[in-house]
Amino acid sequence: MNKVLYMLVVIGLSCTAYFTFQWWDSTKAVEKVTEEEINEWHSQGQAEKPEPVVVKKQEKTKTTRYSNELHMFDDGEKVGRLVIPHLNKGYATYWGTDEQSLHQGVGMFISKWTTTPDEKRHTVLSGHRETVFTELGEIEKGAPLFYEYEGKRYKYEVEKTWVTDEDDRSVIVDHEDPTLTLTTCYPFDFIGSAPERFIVQSRLVDVQEIE
Repeated sequence: MNKVLYMLVVIGLSCTAYFTFQWWDSTKAVEKVTEEEINEWHSQGQAEKPEPVVVKKQEKTKTTRYSNELHMFDDGEKVGRLVIPHLNKGYATYWGTDEQSLHQGVGMFISKWTTTPDEKRHTVLSGHRETVFTELGEIEKGAPLFYEYEGKRYKYEVEKTWVTDEDDRSVIVDHEDPTLTLTTCYPFDFIGSAPERFIVQSRLVDVQEIE
């Protein structure tokens, strides 16, 4: 009996150590961003107009490039950085939202309805609430968001936040106007698999060259 109890304790401690390491490793994708750095971005000149890419109706199915068709990156490959000034934090982002990508940090959702930022349609980023997006609920309407991708910095302004069911299919859809959406599980303090999703939707207001 003592041997069985000992084995259970060892297994329990091993599992705790493993998941603690997994959590710690995921949080390394979050970095502190200084006020000085963010203020420089706010004062930087505009590189191009934040307008949507206009596609003629008859050409839409042929010319519109969606993230799931690009295959520019390998699954889990680092593709950019998200910065949330209100939290003074930056987040490394990776291609895809599979478990391995989300373990590394924030994942870029790949689907026929979403695109990379340069395509100026709908870009969706997702992250775990326990590791990277622990403070996402503090973001309010009007707050700026920055996304760095392929040598450019895309500035967005939060339009709204809301909570929805995990099966809601109206969140990840095509947008004609340049949009950045952040998603994470909700409630933030829920233990286990959370039943809802917290959504932050923002619109593109500026595009800058990264100096």
